[in-house]
Amino acid sequence: MKKKYLLITVLLLVLLFICANRSAESQGVEDHSFLSVAEFLPDNYQKDGSVSYQEEVQNAMNAAAKNSSTLIFPPMIYSIDENGFQLHSNLTLIMYNAVFQLRKECEADGQAFYGKDLHNVRIIGGEICGHLGEWQVGINIRGIYITGSSKNIQIRDMYIHNLTSNAIGVFGAEDDYATDIWVTDVIAEDGCNFYGDYLTKRAGPEKGSLRQDQGLIAFYYVEDFTVRGCRFERSRSDGTHFYRCKNGQFVENKVYSAQMGGYFLETCEKVSASDNIIRDNGSRGVTIERGSRHCLLHANIVANSGREGLWAPSCEGLIITGNIFDRNGRKENGPNATNIWNANITINETDDPTNTFTQDYIVSDNIFYTSDNQVAAIRIDASKTKNIVIKDNQFRGENDLIKVEGEDKDKGNVRVIDNY
Repeated sequence: MKKKYLLITVLLLVLLFICANRSAESQGVEDHSFLSVAEFLPDNYQKDGSVSYQEEVQNAMNAAAKNSSTLIFPPMIYSIDENGFQLHSNLTLIMYNAVFQLRKECEADGQAFYGKDLHNVRIIGGEICGHLGEWQVGINIRGIYITGSSKNIQIRDMYIHNLTSNAIGVFGAEDDYATDIWVTDVIAEDGCNFYGDYLTKRAGPEKGSLRQDQGLIAFYYVEDFTVRGCRFERSRSDGTHFYRCKNGQFVENKVYSAQMGGYFLETCEKVSASDNIIRDNGSRGVTIERGSRHCLLHANIVANSGREGLWAPSCEGLIITGNIFDRNGRKENGPNATNIWNANITINETDDPTNTFTQDYIVSDNIFYTSDNQVAAIRIDASKTKNIVIKDNQFRGENDLIKVEGEDKDKGNVRVIDNY
């Protein structure tokens, strides 16, 4: 009798499961089944990259997206050209130990993965590698390239290196931001086309490259974003570039040894950077400029930058607290130039397309390690600034000068309080 009741119970559960699935399908609920790329590859497929299965992999991605499935990539080398793979909405890619090798023969701009107007995408694990130094100058190839009205994108646990543009580039539009973008635990190394220092004969970008190709990670018109736990190292331009972004976090990252700047905000709003290590970058360690508003720089280590540790012109409402600025401004400006950039922090006004007045800054509770080649520990041009407060900072080393200059330096626009 007990067996009979047990059998009836099991049958009822099965019927309930079938009914629930049919009900979910009728209501448009996503089917979270799993597919493997191996199901789309030929028998005895090669795993060493000697044969390209780009078309078969794209077919697998198309099928997975159609059913909102999770697509699993078997560990192997995937040889691809610059056209890359097209991403679709409602797609999850699990790619641990999969290596996506762009070919040496790439001859045009491109990427490994791309998509436009994407929603609900997860890209997890995997390696993307290119041939920096072997591709022709002016060929710009990204790792992941996402454009348009994209939302709810997560990229994590990836290693991306030796490309000639961004490792990850997300580009919304002025009237249609990309939103809810997460990049976590990604390592990006040795990327972007070369961008020369301002005062060298080879200044600026390589021929054929655009500003959008600068930065191992580049976000344009992105809001509600998080970049956490990443390492960006040896960019041939800037380590990072955030342009007209808002409501973002840049936390617990490392930005090392970029040819130009480390952490770069341009015309951004309500972006917080905390607990990062930013060191050995060729130009400014941190730049916050061109009308950025209500941004926070807290509890970071900014060390050994070629120019300032922080350059913050033409912004409104910046809070700079609890950081360590360690011997920034190591680079000479040239034989005929004064060391106007060789400070740990410079606050001034520049030619700014947003016409933002430099105002409402708090610089407090930071520690500055200085050297005698710096023009000052902190330099402020008071001629076009107001409500700048410098207080409770510690200075160690050969230069503890807080240099307030400009024609309005005695008008009280800058308050220097209790520094030691």
